[in-house]
Amino acid sequence: MKPTTAISRRLLIYLGATLPILWLVTAFISAAAVMHEIDEAGDTQMSQLAQRLMHTPINLDTSHYPTLPEIPQKQRGLIDSKESGYAIWYKGQLINADQTGHSIPYRNNYQGFINQGEWWQSHAWRLFYLNNPQQQLQVAVSFSMHERLQTVLRAVWSQLAVSILAIPLLLWLIVWGVRRGTRPLQKLTQTLYQRDPHSVTPITSDVPSEIQPMINALNDLLQRIEQTRARELRFTADAAHELRSPLAALKVQTEVLALTSLSDAQQQRVRTIEHSIDRTTHLVDQLLTLSRLDPLTAPPYTTAVNWTEITNEAIGNVSLQARERHCRIQRQYQAETADILPLTGDPTLLTILIRNLLDNAIRYSPEYSTINLTLAADSITITNPCNAIAPENMQRLRERFFRPAGQESSGSGLGLSIVDGVAQLHGLEIKLENLNNEQNKFLNFQVVLKYYLKKHNF
Repeated sequence: MKPTTAISRRLLIYLGATLPILWLVTAFISAAAVMHEIDEAGDTQMSQLAQRLMHTPINLDTSHYPTLPEIPQKQRGLIDSKESGYAIWYKGQLINADQTGHSIPYRNNYQGFINQGEWWQSHAWRLFYLNNPQQQLQVAVSFSMHERLQTVLRAVWSQLAVSILAIPLLLWLIVWGVRRGTRPLQKLTQTLYQRDPHSVTPITSDVPSEIQPMINALNDLLQRIEQTRARELRFTADAAHELRSPLAALKVQTEVLALTSLSDAQQQRVRTIEHSIDRTTHLVDQLLTLSRLDPLTAPPYTTAVNWTEITNEAIGNVSLQARERHCRIQRQYQAETADILPLTGDPTLLTILIRNLLDNAIRYSPEYSTINLTLAADSITITNPCNAIAPENMQRLRERFFRPAGQESSGSGLGLSIVDGVAQLHGLEIKLENLNNEQNKFLNFQVVLKYYLKKHNF
């Protein structure tokens, strides 16, 4: 299954996509609110101006238009006389108006606000008429609706401009906040990556409350796995232990039977039974070894390693098998015994490791072969002649009960699994390879135990 997008990336995409929409909605709402306030303030000012004009003494001479002195340019400020205007009518005749007011249409007996044109048009006006029938006066005040719209747009744009200028800081804050918010998940990931594959201890990590149910579920799963593994190991150990006694009795009875006077065919059958009993006993011993290795994360006992004694004992354990197949084990030292790594470990487990490798080398080598055991400072190598192993089977050799097709020699398929388990406990890495000569013709099979730097608790 392909991994989905990371949570941090999702958050950044969601926030980056929703912020522009949020800005547009905010700008629209702000524009509507500002427009309402400007309309309210403008209409109030227009009403107040019209009332003042209504009560201001006015020369009824329609031929007289007062002119105001010209204001110097430096003192005009931001006056724009084209955005507003006024007009006064007496008995329907215009008696006073400013430059813009001359364009205000006369409406007989009309009173109140009216719009001239649409609000988005540049020539649209907001008009207010005030009528005094007793004095036969009518006052009108106009204000450009386009100017009101421009005021709103300037206010909104100034707000958006500040937001746009703040985008780099906002993006940095978003990235910082997302990374800081997902930091507990990153720590949890590192904890799980660094966790020992064989460890089933509960996961303890400072995670957000949303992740805690997943951690609880994982801990519950680990607990169930540990219980299942413990039951399997206990069953394997108990079954293997119980099988040893009847197998030993069968071995004795078979040896006694072999001493009696039997025909050649019967003797052959007895030898077949002895071979089957030996094979089953070997399998039981391997299962017992695996049941002891599986729960370990470090050697149960450590002391200084004497590789001469360990290899002597391992060679002694397989000497009978080597004699039966007329094989010779040749041991070579390329470093002082005291310099061969690892320097400390469990001698019993290391003896089992070397014994299993020698047992496999003898079992799968032709008769009259020479098995070379070479001990260097940082590696241990065992080389033996045998048939070539296909590349697709090379990595599977460490799997339990796996035996490549076409094998004539008997075996349990557990030897390299045990070797791999012991090697990991002691900081050793197994390398399996076929050795070819210059004509690319297969010659030998080689197992290398390479020591790598590893922190041990022993």
